[in-house]
Amino acid sequence: MQISRFIIVAMLSIACTRAVAGDLVAGDLGEPIDLSSFSSLDSVLAESEQAVGDDAFAFTPVAFDGEPSRIRGYVSAIAGGSFGTINAGGTSYFSSQAVRTVGAASEAMFTGGGAIGMALDRPSGLLRMEVEGRARGPLHGQTQFSVDIPDSQNSLPANTTVSGGWSAMTNFWRDWFLSDRFGVYGGGGFGVGGYQYSTIIADLEEGLVGGSTVNTFAWQVGTGFTYRLSDRVTFDTGYRFFAMSPGSSPLVLRTPSYSQTFGATTSAFSASELLLSIRIYEPFRSWR
Repeated sequence: MQISRFIIVAMLSIACTRAVAGDLVAGDLGEPIDLSSFSSLDSVLAESEQAVGDDAFAFTPVAFDGEPSRIRGYVSAIAGGSFGTINAGGTSYFSSQAVRTVGAASEAMFTGGGAIGMALDRPSGLLRMEVEGRARGPLHGQTQFSVDIPDSQNSLPANTTVSGGWSAMTNFWRDWFLSDRFGVYGGGGFGVGGYQYSTIIADLEEGLVGGSTVNTFAWQVGTGFTYRLSDRVTFDTGYRFFAMSPGSSPLVLRTPSYSQTFGATTSAFSASELLLSIRIYEPFRSWR
């Protein structure tokens, strides 16, 4: 009898404990999750994709009206005529007598060379940057020595020669296309140049001689027309004004028995040039 009563009490305790625990867990976890709702996930994702494709990320097209900007290398061959001028100057003193070199000599000469550079696509044309080297033919002419000597000829003619002319320039040119074939360009450059300068009074037993190698700053500006033969070959003809800063050379009084340096003479070279060039873009493209 006591055993039956113990069993009944134990069963009632277990039942009460399970009921209380069930109420606490249900209260803590909230409402039960209805797992059947996951069956509609595919339809929800489909609706989201439709909304994103139609409205959420609508892009505005960007207009594109040409090839992307590119840089192309090129080489150029240059030839033409250079109408050069050498200007003489400077004053020296010998035994309190002033000796002045004055005047200018001009002559047409040949000029030729080449350039290597790169061209950057720009609106309606190109921006070109290049390194150019050129040589010029000799120039011969007559300048004068003005000598303050009483009872003698005041002006003495001198034979002046400029030879071995050269220049190395960094140039910047802007091309504008007027049509598919024709265009114009303008720009300029700076660098260094040089020549061998010589001036001498050859018809006197006692002569004045001036001369040396002159290396100095050089610059140029120019403009011209271009003709595009193909995508890789362009001809251009143009005008350039080229000039070098004045250079100094020693002035020597020379006699059959001795020579004496007593001063300096200056010279400055400039030229108006008409040039014809041919540019070949990407010259080694076929070697790739």
